[in-house]
Amino acid sequence: MKNKFTLFALLAIIFSNTYGQYTMSDYYLLSATKEGKPVMYGKQIKKANVSAYEIRFLNDKGEATHKYVYELNKAGNTTYMGSYNRKNMLKRKSYLTYLNDTLLTQQVSLNKKGDTVSLSYYSFDNGKMVRSLSKSGKRTSEYLYAYNEKGNRTSYVYKRNGALSIKILYDYDSVSGKLAKQSTYNKKNKLVSVVNYECNYQGEVKKDVSQSKVCMRTDALPGGGFVVYNDYTNPKGKLRRSVATYSNDSNLMQVKVYDTKNKLVSGASYVYDTNGNCVEYTYSKNNKKWQSIYSYNDKLLLSEYHNKKEGKITNKVSYSYSFAQ
Repeated sequence: MKNKFTLFALLAIIFSNTYGQYTMSDYYLLSATKEGKPVMYGKQIKKANVSAYEIRFLNDKGEATHKYVYELNKAGNTTYMGSYNRKNMLKRKSYLTYLNDTLLTQQVSLNKKGDTVSLSYYSFDNGKMVRSLSKSGKRTSEYLYAYNEKGNRTSYVYKRNGALSIKILYDYDSVSGKLAKQSTYNKKNKLVSVVNYECNYQGEVKKDVSQSKVCMRTDALPGGGFVVYNDYTNPKGKLRRSVATYSNDSNLMQVKVYDTKNKLVSGASYVYDTNGNCVEYTYSKNNKKWQSIYSYNDKLLLSEYHNKKEGKITNKVSYSYSFAQ
């Protein structure tokens, strides 16, 4: 259970460091794998002045299985989302409200009958999210965030139906300002894990159930580009490592994940066109391979991609756009 809480805490801080405070236009198109596809989609939509777009999902026979429709404001953020089934019948729709067209403040989702199925509120302070509250049926989920004077997150609290579910506290080095320690508490407010963000490759790992270590470092490559190492030592002293390689243009080229015995667990590779758009993504694990191929239109917007498993196409996704006058 302690390892589970530690993993949850790690995912929370990785999401925080990677995405920070976001608006709807900042989302990436991600795959179902842990590495994700480096396809910047939201910012491309904003740059192309898109007012609406539609995403259609097709099966291996080219038949539409479902689709999503989006409408955007002038800042490129989604104000409406509609979900349709294979018969092109509306299943669910959502309306989103923003502060100054950028900071999401409210989202309401309705079913095909027009009944409210979920409602979410978001609060900000100096541009940073401090609270989000979601209601769906009898369930409520609340997230609370606090920050220091430098804008670094100092606490994260998740409550379910008004009761504490998890709390994470972050401590920073007084000199460098970098994240130094992360402490996670369970629903009884009991400390269940501590993650130290320190790089100590020579020292022995202390096998303490309340201690884990995370080390992230970057090395420059002789021919240009760089490599990012992310090492995570669990409370039993077992190491897991991911190695991400980037090109001179800071494009992610490959990611490799190793287990405690330094055995390759999974790998991902990326290919880009001359515009810097990802055109091919390959993921392999357990001697199996998945692949995604991307195409773009004359405005450099994603127009289509299809997924393959072991060389066989599993589904296709197509995009169509409307542009502001």
